Amino acid sequence: MVEEMRYGYARVSSEEQSLARQRSALGAAECDQIIEEVQSGVKARHRLDQLLVGLKAADELVVTELDRLGRSTGEAILLMDDLIRRGVVLRVLTLPSLDITTNDGRLIADILASLAAHERRRTRDRQRHGIAVAKAAGRHLGRPPKMNGQQITEARSRLAGDEPVRVVARAYGVSDKTLRATLARQAG
Repeated sequence: MVEEMRYGYARVSSEEQSLARQRSALGAAECDQIIEEVQSGVKARHRLDQLLVGLKAADELVVTELDRLGRSTGEAILLMDDLIRRGVVLRVLTLPSLDITTNDGRLIADILASLAAHERRRTRDRQRHGIAVAKAAGRHLGRPPKMNGQQITEARSRLAGDEPVRVVARAYGVSDKTLRATLARQAG
């Protein structure tokens, strides 16, 4: 007889984020095995995909929040449909009364997944707006520049004097490619 397993799945989007909260909650839920992944939901989630393939009827998949399962509302709904069809139990710790095997439970899960997707879109819109405002104000976004204005002016003069790009780049501690890109950006 094959024993049912309780699998926990924890995911964060980047190395700067911590799995500790999810790990603790899944441990308290007495998962037999916890699968962890550091990967943006937008990219492929190989560990989740492997876990899903191995789940059998009566196994239980435990996540802390519904949005750990899908990149979009549609994906989360398709995943829930697949789990129901295969007889796998889904438990979402932040929604203890959610039972996706019932019509009412599915409706609630669908609504929650839609709200999560809507909030992600709103966050992206706010981020785009903030970037546009910062650019309009002339603030530099991204990594700090490798060269300051004086260094760029000096590098231009040295290159105009037929000094090789490689020599000039080394003098400022940058690669040839970075020097060319910096000069091109400042010319525009």
